[in-house]
Amino acid sequence: MPAMAAVTVDSSATAEIPASPPSQPAEVLSAARADPEPEPAPDDPTATFRWLIPALIAAAAVVVIALLAFGVLDGSSEPVAQETTIPETPTSAAPATTTTTPAAPTTAAPAPTTTSTTTTTIPDPAALPSIGEAIAASELKLRAGGIGPIDVGAPADEAIGRLVASLGQPDETGAAGAELGVCPDEVGRFARWAGFTAIVSGRFDDGVFVGYRFAEQAIPTYHLDLATPSGIRLGDTVADLNTTYAAYQIDYVTTDGTTVFRLSDADGLLLWGPVSSTEDSGRIEGIFSPDSCAS
Repeated sequence: MPAMAAVTVDSSATAEIPASPPSQPAEVLSAARADPEPEPAPDDPTATFRWLIPALIAAAAVVVIALLAFGVLDGSSEPVAQETTIPETPTSAAPATTTTTPAAPTTAAPAPTTTSTTTTTIPDPAALPSIGEAIAASELKLRAGGIGPIDVGAPADEAIGRLVASLGQPDETGAAGAELGVCPDEVGRFARWAGFTAIVSGRFDDGVFVGYRFAEQAIPTYHLDLATPSGIRLGDTVADLNTTYAAYQIDYVTTDGTTVFRLSDADGLLLWGPVSSTEDSGRIEGIFSPDSCAS
């Protein structure tokens, strides 16, 4: 509790009361005490403040007590720190944590695919059998209906067997598709000797011989000297082609940057193949039979 400050009241402010004359008898003094004190005269200056002195003293005491209570009259020079309560700033509620449970993996096995070995197995070139007597290269003419005595539409095993007997075992065998003129819904095979490719619809053992393509090799291992019945060979010029088949119709068509000749008669396409250009100096780069699935 703060120390109480001493308050000094000036006694000079109190008005003097004259003493009773000593010569008055006791009876007179008693009568004087019994009578009320006469009111001061209006002109007496001390009478105005006489009744205020006790009130002023009481008010001063109240002020001192109040000042002491609030620390104003505290001897410490430092102000009393007042505790200030700062309301807490409400924080945003943390977002709810979402737990995602991964779906259980399915264990269903994929639908099985059925692959027929009869449509995917291709015999090794050396496994193709030779059938019949060999045909001389000069007799293997590149015609519209086949090659030499082997006709388009012949059983595949017989046609390929005769070619094996004439040219030896092929260098390569494989699947034939639309790039070799086989229809999209058909299974095809090919057998290749140097630049000559025989094409089969179906398998080699139960399919059908449907055509051929004879083209220059980029890096020839050996050369087959095959020609059309009229004597046109690979490497001949466009001028030779035009002169030899002057009685037929010859069209030149360019597709995707490749130019081909198309030799036709009144019944339709006979032969076709790529040429280096349509100029007279252009060279014949391939001789093909009509595609089996040509529109």
